[in-house]
Formats: sequence, structure tokens, C-alpha cells
Amino acid sequence: MSDADCLRWRTSLAELETAATDVSADDVPELAGRLEALKLRLVLRAQAATGAQAGEKGDEDRLLDVDQAAALLGVKKSWIYDHSPELSPIPLPGRLLRFSEAKVRRWMRRTSG
Repeated sequence: MSDADCLRWRTSLAELETAATDVSADDVPELAGRLEALKLRLVLRAQAATGAQAGEKGDEDRLLDVDQAAALLGVKKSWIYDHSPELSPIPLPGRLLRFSEAKVRRWMRRTSG
């Protein structure tokens, strides 16, 4: 990452931190949810980079919503909710669930045998 890119994201983050003090109480849950989703993307990216350095597959993981997870598994959304503990969901504010695509695919391989 170039120095200019680093400066750009640091400046943007500082502006967001300043702006967060002016967020209305009604908007706090949405902002918190979006920040949590960003945090999860960054963690998954860091894990993918660590895995690539260790010689593992370096593809970045994606977070799937319930519809995407159901489509990947070929099941109804209600099945996903019923079996979500098996799929290790990531809870987000607002009762949202996200699923690691890599974990869902590993679950598929493990249970198909």
C-alpha cells in the first residue's frame, strides 16, 4: 500500500470518528451494523492473508446473507435458520446473520460423505 493510500484511509477513518458524534440515536444501530460488517470483512481479509502466507488457499472469504447461503446449499431460508448453529453464523446488529462462505462449503464437504 502506498503512503498516499495509507494517508487516505487514515483521514477517512478520522473523519468518520468525528462525524459519529453527530449521528442521531435512530441511526446508531445502522451505523453500528455497517461498522461491524466492515470489521468482519477486515478480519476475514487478514485471515486470508495469513493463510496465504502459510501456504493455504489465498482466496478471500465472503460473508453470505441467508438468501445466498440457502442458494449455495440448495435449501429454503427456513432450513438455514433451523440449522444455523451448525453453520457458525456471524450475528450482526438488527438480528442479521451472515455466514462464511468457506465455512458453509466445508460443512457441505463434511456432511456429503
